[in-house]
Amino acid sequence: MHIDIQWVPFPPSLEILSKKTVVVIDVLRATSVIIEALSQGAIEVIPVTTVEEAARLVKTFPRGSTLLGGERGSRKIQGFDFGNSPKEYTAERVNGKRLILTTTNGTKAFHSVAAAEDVLVGSLLNGTAVAERSLQLDRDVLIFPSGDEGAFSLEDVVCGGMLIDLMAKKSHTSNGLTDASSSARILYQRFEGSLLEALRLSGHGKDLDALGLGEDLFYCARTDVTDLVPTFRENVIRAS
Repeated sequence: MHIDIQWVPFPPSLEILSKKTVVVIDVLRATSVIIEALSQGAIEVIPVTTVEEAARLVKTFPRGSTLLGGERGSRKIQGFDFGNSPKEYTAERVNGKRLILTTTNGTKAFHSVAAAEDVLVGSLLNGTAVAERSLQLDRDVLIFPSGDEGAFSLEDVVCGGMLIDLMAKKSHTSNGLTDASSSARILYQRFEGSLLEALRLSGHGKDLDALGLGEDLFYCARTDVTDLVPTFRENVIRAS
């Protein structure tokens, strides 16, 4: 079993994705939102790439059954039910509902890796569960950080390094790690005692703090608050 990670989010080739388990990560904040919404009873999340696609798609479902969430420039999109803060997705608001989500980075990432055998949703919130599920699937793993508008994202690679560290320890071997995954593991170990520090040091974390959204960093820095491992299949994310 080999474990690899992309430090920047360029779309992998079909050959790279073939017969692999892919873990998509967008700590700040899309995968944290998806995990939170499904944990609070949302029936499914449909990630789409554009605001226009979200607006068209919601009209195809019965009125009242489907909610719109997402951001542009880290701010809630006009006319949407939610922004991109996981704190918004409470059971009172999302239980029994479908969510259509569009964000700058995270929702695009799922469509970039859709050809993989399995696509899992990962964050700090469910790290141990994702690592265990990846090992159970017993395939080569590619961790896919969503990045920051095509660039390296510190918090996503640190989260990927956490998953790599967990998988290496649980499988009692590091022989299958690429140089990229070994490096991400080392980066995670630098922040292991204070993951919040990594989020605060990241460019996106600083942007959120400047916008008055710093509380989301605390929320997304929590580890292992759920054992839910959502799966993306046929353009829909559901609790597995």
